[in-house]
Amino acid sequence: MTETKNTTWKQKLNSNDTLKYDIKHIFRHAREQNSTHNEINEIITTMIYRDQKYTTLPNYMQSSINGYILANFDFMYEFVTWSHWYNGIFVGENLKYGKGFDQSKVVSNHVYKGTENIY
Repeated sequence: MTETKNTTWKQKLNSNDTLKYDIKHIFRHAREQNSTHNEINEIITTMIYRDQKYTTLPNYMQSSINGYILANFDFMYEFVTWSHWYNGIFVGENLKYGKGFDQSKVVSNHVYKGTENIY
């Protein structure tokens, strides 16, 4: 792997664009594979935050990349919904309250729409 020092403006801008492309690819792949939030964080830490393209950028450019990552995390909420499991059975968004309902048997989490896969 070649070292990236980001000593010229052209290299800084190239690194910025490359990192944004990589981030976009990470989130697209995560949506296709229904990756969890923690898995996405691990990939970003490994591929972005530890990469010399990122670590040698000036702070204001690193802040821009961080904002881009946060924006993509916000965008992920278009693909997930808040759903529930009652007594170990997936009930989706339709949690039925009534006689005999036991709140302690409810587990809730974000899941990818149309699936039971936890985000």
